Amino acid sequence: MLLEVQIPELIERVVDDWDFLEEKIVAKFTSFRTVGQNIYGIRRRTITQTEIVDPNKGAFAKFLELGRNGAEEQTFVPMQLHITTGGTPHRVPHSMGFWHINDMDELYLGLTNPDGDPLGHYLVIMQTPKGSEGDSWAWYCETCLTMLFERHFATGEHGLQGLFKSSETAVRAYNSDARNRTCPECGHLNPLAYAWNVHHDTPEERAARALW
Repeated sequence: MLLEVQIPELIERVVDDWDFLEEKIVAKFTSFRTVGQNIYGIRRRTITQTEIVDPNKGAFAKFLELGRNGAEEQTFVPMQLHITTGGTPHRVPHSMGFWHINDMDELYLGLTNPDGDPLGHYLVIMQTPKGSEGDSWAWYCETCLTMLFERHFATGEHGLQGLFKSSETAVRAYNSDARNRTCPECGHLNPLAYAWNVHHDTPEERAARALW
């Protein structure tokens, strides 16, 4: 990793005091960055012993995973590692207006700041996908969990550059026709979707974000 993350100082000057969470390093991982065989993301969030709060999206501790018993609420506990296994649909209410399905395992760890800084570090780590491996954006009926719509992005082939754009494209495609949101099994009309970046929301997507 030391060879692949470029910083102004000569490596000889920092190799004995390498701090992965130093601000000049964190700034290079605010989105996602591939280093070796893994992909890393680091977010600055308010992290205490009891809660995780994103500056733009609010409380972030609760999330959902879709399994054999349906949608189950999970909790990101600060200072505890959580693993979402590859192939598990998951979403964070009011942050991800879709179910994300990653072909790779995802590791999450919220670290409080020992120096008293209210903003801690939230780490997301996953293995780098190869070939057709990647990420899917999916929607299930909120009433009966029938799959309604899905788009896949081959991150292993195309890289991270188009990842977030692909989710926005999938969201707009899903929202473009009410038939995509209408469950073929029970007839329920599901809410509009929204992407990860709040700054790219349309007025309709902003209203949907507040809803679910």
